[in-house]
Amino acid sequence: MKIVTKLLMTLGLTLIFSMSVYAQEGGKTKTLPPLDSDALEQWGGEAGVRNWVESLFYYIMLDNRINHIFREFGNIERQIFLNTQLEQLVLGGDVEYQGASMAAAHADLGITVTQFNAVVEAAYLSLIHI
Repeated sequence: MKIVTKLLMTLGLTLIFSMSVYAQEGGKTKTLPPLDSDALEQWGGEAGVRNWVESLFYYIMLDNRINHIFREFGNIERQIFLNTQLEQLVLGGDVEYQGASMAAAHADLGITVTQFNAVVEAAYLSLIHI
């Protein structure tokens, strides 16, 4: 249960800060608040993160409140790739994120609170089902 609590806390913080709140210090990514040094390993490494992101997009694409946004504004496989990179970065992985900043990527989408909450719901469902 402890690992599920940690994963949910990490997920919540990640989503609340739109997966972009981190500081660079000496070339290292520093999450706010700090995560365990083995956070990426706790998620199962790159493969575990990829599995979670794929599960997340499965639930996103089932949700009619938000699936049209993801279909309309980008290649789903590329979004999975970039979100996998970003989650690895947030979890302390040594990866170079190749996507736009979260602010730039979402600036013109007009995302509502309902749509944001739908993504959070999808993230939660994907966590409890992987």
